[in-house]
Amino acid sequence: MSRLASSCASILVAAAVAGTAVAGTAQAEPRGGQSCTPYTAIMAPGTWETRYDADPTVPVGMLRPIGDGLQQQLGGDITVLYAPYASSAFDQGFSYAQSLRTLEAQLTRMVSGLCASTRVLLAGYSQGADGIGDFATEIGNGEGPIGADRVVGVGLLADPHRDPNTTLSLGNPQPGHGIAGTRSQNFGALTDRVRTLCVDGDLYCSLNSSASPFLAALGKVLSGDDSPIASVIPVTTDSTTLIAQAVKVGAGWTATAAKLPGLLTSLTTLPDLIGSGDFTAAHQIAADLNAALAPTVKAAEGVDLPLIASVIRAAAAVDPSGWTAAESMIADLMTRIDLPRIAADAGQLEDTLWRTVESITGEGPHVTGQAAALAQAGLDLAGALIGPFTSTVRANLHAAVQTVLTFTSPERLDELSRLTTQGFALANFYASNAHVDYGDDAQILLNYLGAQAGS
Repeated sequence: MSRLASSCASILVAAAVAGTAVAGTAQAEPRGGQSCTPYTAIMAPGTWETRYDADPTVPVGMLRPIGDGLQQQLGGDITVLYAPYASSAFDQGFSYAQSLRTLEAQLTRMVSGLCASTRVLLAGYSQGADGIGDFATEIGNGEGPIGADRVVGVGLLADPHRDPNTTLSLGNPQPGHGIAGTRSQNFGALTDRVRTLCVDGDLYCSLNSSASPFLAALGKVLSGDDSPIASVIPVTTDSTTLIAQAVKVGAGWTATAAKLPGLLTSLTTLPDLIGSGDFTAAHQIAADLNAALAPTVKAAEGVDLPLIASVIRAAAAVDPSGWTAAESMIADLMTRIDLPRIAADAGQLEDTLWRTVESITGEGPHVTGQAAALAQAGLDLAGALIGPFTSTVRANLHAAVQTVLTFTSPERLDELSRLTTQGFALANFYASNAHVDYGDDAQILLNYLGAQAGS
């Protein structure tokens, strides 16, 4: 059974999750009814642009200018429909994969209801392009509900499975491929009628997986097979939140990782340095540790660490580079240790040792006594700080950091940090200006589809 055929059965399960059946009003004129128009355009909106019970005749979303343009060009010769489906990404009772199955089942039903004389145009945006692309793949390879000869043209806007090696591009060709990877099959008999369009800066359809393995792996999990994490993600959690938190954690650890190997070794010398009275050297270690931990502590603020660890762990399974596996090890550690407490102890130790250094430069017995008291406080804090590192963190964290460094060039080590500082967190795959800035470029896709209909 093909993926599309099996999805028709799975849609019943997905619809049950939402507590309702998929709307049954999305058919074109049924066979045997009134005469059909020579052309039927079926548009698949993107995430959050439609609902499963939407009216398919009402234009919506990024594809509206294309649908309106086709209607203006062809007038009464075309019927334009917008596929109603869940268009969710975890936040409306459907995961992305479940939502995509609702679209695939809807497309099958809509196309199967067309009369035999109408020729078909297909277009999709974002998640809609994901579903339309898969649908066209099955049609082109003889597994769809209609023959490839019925399809006039296919347009994919911001396709998360974009593959420039197998699909002709419109506009300015972009490097990389879609965040969800590439499809396992080409478009078969439809290859010469499929066009893809991706604008500069839209990482959703132009991700370089070799330069950004962590981001690519997250994309495959959140925009593809989410079965490893579907059971742990609350239904109220949207994909933007998941992506933003995963990037926040990853960025914090990449900023910390390069500094930790040496610090983990020198940390064990703190008690000896304090005991011998070398407070200046001890203070420097505490200061370096505090600075190194700061990005990690900031990354953990407001993050559901067990959930994000599960997401990163699932991503590690689909990343052959080893980078995400290292991040997964670190994410797991973050769920087992009290990082804010460790960082607080490091900060307090730094302050105590600095006051000790200042005290020993003074004169008189009261100063000597103060220095001794501070030194003892420093020893107590060092013990409290080293304990968690020795018993829980040190060996595993050291191994994880070494793994990160093994698979990481200096440029890649800063990759996540650069993305966040540029305002290009992974949430942009779903909600960035680049991902929704297709106004002028949509005209290019309209021109292509209109020309196909007129040929």
